Amino acid sequence: MSTPTVENVTRIAGINDPVIRNLNITQGYFELSKAMSRYTAGNPNWCTFAVWASKQAGQTIRKEDFSRTFQNAFHNSPEITFILNTIAQFSEVIKRLPEVKAINDFFLKIINPDDAFEHSAHAVAEGNKIVFSEIGGEFARFLSVFKSEQDFTEENINQFCAAFKPGDPPGGQQMLSDAFNSYYQVRLQNDSKSKMELILYADLLIGYHEQTRLQPQIADALNAPLICLDNMRTTILREIIPGFWRRIRHYIASLLKRKLPLDDAIDKFLELVKHEMREVITEFMMTLYVPVNQILKLGQDLKAGFPEELKTIKNSKFNELLKIIDPTPDNVKESGAEDWGNLSDRIHFIADFFRSYFKHPQLYNSPFTDEQVKVLKDGKKPEGKL
Repeated sequence: MSTPTVENVTRIAGINDPVIRNLNITQGYFELSKAMSRYTAGNPNWCTFAVWASKQAGQTIRKEDFSRTFQNAFHNSPEITFILNTIAQFSEVIKRLPEVKAINDFFLKIINPDDAFEHSAHAVAEGNKIVFSEIGGEFARFLSVFKSEQDFTEENINQFCAAFKPGDPPGGQQMLSDAFNSYYQVRLQNDSKSKMELILYADLLIGYHEQTRLQPQIADALNAPLICLDNMRTTILREIIPGFWRRIRHYIASLLKRKLPLDDAIDKFLELVKHEMREVITEFMMTLYVPVNQILKLGQDLKAGFPEELKTIKNSKFNELLKIIDPTPDNVKESGAEDWGNLSDRIHFIADFFRSYFKHPQLYNSPFTDEQVKVLKDGKKPEGKL
């Protein structure tokens, strides 16, 4: 396996197909992680965790099971069934439909949930691309500078870090500069605990930078139902009320200067739909597969505790960072994120996740089979479980 280069990262980020690009990004993180491991004393660098985050993002990008999951929730929701029955009382078009399922299917076709899921997938794919292009590119640059023991000099690390933009993210890259300087400092430490703390500190700095950069894309992905259904009431009225009666209704509503009962019912229906769609998107975005066969629900507190070496942190800079990102720095209590759209919630979970799974050897597993890697590097989508 060759060491990924900056040119490799640029090429992958430039792939047009978001599904093929994501698969190559996931594999790219794996190769960067393996290449970096010789400089982190076998401990996980940020790319090691990014492999599995990118693999999970692939499910959203491919929209796997989104429509099926939403349609099941839609058909089985008593609140939606009730409000649709209410709407039906105002429309001869709906009254002619033979059964509840036919009414549900009629409205599913109108709201077209796939539009929202496509919007969400696009936002996640864009975030996946942005982060790999920036952070993956910096890992590749680090590996191109520090190829051997002789390259680990103060002059090289200073020159490497000088390329970062000053300031905090999203515009600044000071956290990335501090992180790669910490990776460099690992080789100067004598004891394993100091090494581990420096590596985890670097991983979390990059994680914090990454999540700050991703805030617009994450918010966009989660809010896709609100965006796509914003003007849906007019569309529904056009489908269920003939043109003449629609104009009469508009005239009456203008005279009364208030919403009519049907408008109110449609708005309630759309709020229920938005809620169910956001639940589906959130469920996929807040689920993380960790090898082997572990499914983490990101809204729940982590069950794994901290490794013995990381139960307490001696590094002063690390402790300063924890004061900012982890309200419960001594344990995993309240690690579950209540709202994945909230940066503080996300980074708290990530801080505890990185720390809890720091000595989880299966993180180094390959995300794909050798045959799948061969196919995706040919620019195709591999068969089998991805």
